Amino acid sequence: MVKGFLHRLRRQPVVAWVFAWFSEQFATEPEDDFMRSRGDAAQLQRPPVMSVAPATFERQFMKLHAQGRFEEMWEMLAEDAQRAWGGRDAFIRDMPRLDAETELLDMQVVSVAVVDGWTDQLHRRTYSNVARMVMRYRVRQQWREWTFDRQVHLIPAAGTWRTLVYPVSKQLVTS
Repeated sequence: MVKGFLHRLRRQPVVAWVFAWFSEQFATEPEDDFMRSRGDAAQLQRPPVMSVAPATFERQFMKLHAQGRFEEMWEMLAEDAQRAWGGRDAFIRDMPRLDAETELLDMQVVSVAVVDGWTDQLHRRTYSNVARMVMRYRVRQQWREWTFDRQVHLIPAAGTWRTLVYPVSKQLVTS
């Protein structure tokens, strides 16, 4: 009886649209455009399918950083960031390190949003389908422990996310 009722409801255009929208919110991403061909209601533009969630990507990046595994981090950088570093060797040599007395204790995701577009004002570049996250890091240095929040931007590339970690400018350090 319930199945018959739902079947009759789905024949109504507005209700069919609501069912389509609702099911898409909880469905996995299709490998083709079949699910998006249900009509005008499902024509929302989505970011490309990513192999990992943005928060998972950022946690992995920071874990590698804390472990000093800069060779592996290089592949996680966006092309723009790689160019700014001037190459893998420069990145491995110049990427800031945690000193022996500093330990990354915890990292939490405060918020995640995939935005249609974002402009990096410092580097004057605009990106599409950007994962904008606020991460909270808990750090200990000797006996002192503190927490800080940092906004992180990831861009889609090659079926995964890439981070926009640029070298620290000498001008920024002295200012």
